Amino acid sequence: MRRGPILAALLAATFMATIDASIVNVALPTLARDLDASPSDTVWVTTGFLLAAACCIPATAALGDRVGRRRLFLLGVPLFTLASVACAAAPTLDLLVAARVVQGMASSLVLAVPIPVFRRVVPPERLGSVLGLNAMTVALGTSAGPALGGVLLTVASWPWLFLVNVPIGAAATALGWRYLPSVPGRQARFDLRGALLVAGAIAAFLLGVRGLGAVSTLPVSVALLLVAVVVTVLFVRAERRAAEPVIPPGLFTRPFSLAVVTATCSFFGQGTAFVALPFLFQESFGDSALRSALLFTPWPAVIVVVAPLAGRLADRVSPTLLACVGLTVLAGGLVSLALLPDDASTVDVLVRTAVCGLGFAVFQSPNNRDMMSAAPLRHSSSAAGVLNLNRTVSQSTGSGAVSVVFVATGVAAGSAAAHSDAVTSVLFLGAGVVAVGAVLAAVRSRGSAEA
Repeated sequence: MRRGPILAALLAATFMATIDASIVNVALPTLARDLDASPSDTVWVTTGFLLAAACCIPATAALGDRVGRRRLFLLGVPLFTLASVACAAAPTLDLLVAARVVQGMASSLVLAVPIPVFRRVVPPERLGSVLGLNAMTVALGTSAGPALGGVLLTVASWPWLFLVNVPIGAAATALGWRYLPSVPGRQARFDLRGALLVAGAIAAFLLGVRGLGAVSTLPVSVALLLVAVVVTVLFVRAERRAAEPVIPPGLFTRPFSLAVVTATCSFFGQGTAFVALPFLFQESFGDSALRSALLFTPWPAVIVVVAPLAGRLADRVSPTLLACVGLTVLAGGLVSLALLPDDASTVDVLVRTAVCGLGFAVFQSPNNRDMMSAAPLRHSSSAAGVLNLNRTVSQSTGSGAVSVVFVATGVAAGSAAAHSDAVTSVLFLGAGVVAVGAVLAAVRSRGSAEA
C-alpha cells in the first residue's frame, strides 16, 4: 500500500473542498454587478454552499460506512469538480446558487473520507502526525480563500475562482482511482428519517444564527432556533430507536464526548475572534479592509507551521495534555487581544494574533487524534462527520454570539469607543468559553493518566 499517493489525494481534495467555502466571498460585489443581482441576494452564493455542506455531513458520513470510502471519494470529487465547472458557466445568479448547493453537497462527500481512511492505512503511532497534516490543510483552506480569491480576481474574471478546482479535482480523482484501498461497506439500512431530521435541525440553527445580526430579523431567528431545538430533540429520540442510526448514540463515550465539547469551545472562541476583530481594526482603529485582513495572517500561518508538529508530538506525549496547554494559550491570546490598547503597534497586534494561532494549533491536532482514537473503528465515518459538523456549527455559534452582543449594546449606531467596548466584551466571552474547554481537557487528561 502506497501511503504517499493516498495522502496526496485526500489532502488535495480536502483543500479544494474547504477553500471553496470562502474563496468566492471577495467576489460578491463583482457577481452582483455582472449577474445583475442585488448584493443581499448574492450572499446566497456563500450561504447555499455552507448550508448544503453542513446539512449533508451526517448523512454522507453514515453513507461512508455503508458504501465504502473509496466509492464516496470517487463520487464526491468528480461531482465537486463538475459543479465547479457549472458555477463558472452559470449565466444567472439562480443557476450559480444551484451549482453552489451541489458543490456543498459534494464537499460533504469529500470531507467524510480522509479521517476514516487515515485510521485504516496509517499505523497508530503515526496517526497524530497525519491528523496534524490534515488539520494544517483544513486551516490553510479555510483561511486562504479570501487571499487566493483576491489574487485571482486581479488577474482573471470571477469564473476562474471555480475553474481553479478543475486540475486539483482531476489529479485527486486520478490518484484516488489508482491508490485508494477498496474497503467493503457494512450492509445496513440507511436511516433516512434521522438524516432528514438532523439536516432540518442544522438548517434551522444556521439560518437562525445568521439572522441574529439585525433587530428586524430577531423574531424570525429566535423562532428558527426554537425549531432547531425541537427538531434536535426529535432526532435524538429517533436515533435511540433506529437500528442503524446516522449518528450512533454509542459513539458518545465519555472520552469522545469530552473531546467534542473541548473542540466546540475552541471553535467558538475562534469564531468570535474572526468576526469581532475586523470591527475592532476597521471601526475603532481606522484600518483598511486589506490591512485588517493582513493583521489576521499570523493566526493561520502559525497553524500551518505548528499543527503538523503538534500532531507528531501527540504520538509521543499525552494528546489530552497538549489539548489543555493549547486551549490555555488560546484563551490567553484572546484575553491579550481584548486588552489591546488604542495605540497598539502593528507588531503588537501580529504577536497577539500569532499567540492565538499557536494555542489553536497545539490544541487541534492532538484533540482530533484523541477524538478519533476514542471512536470505534466501525464508526470512523460517523466520528469524522461529528468532527466536521462540530467545526461548522461551533464557529457559527461564535459568530452568532458576536451578533447578539452587538445588537444588545446598540453598537451599530455607536461610536468607535462603543465598537471597541463591544469587541472587548465578545473577546472576553470567547476567552471564557475556551478556558472552560481547557478545564475540561485537564479533567480528561487526569482521567487518562489515572486509567
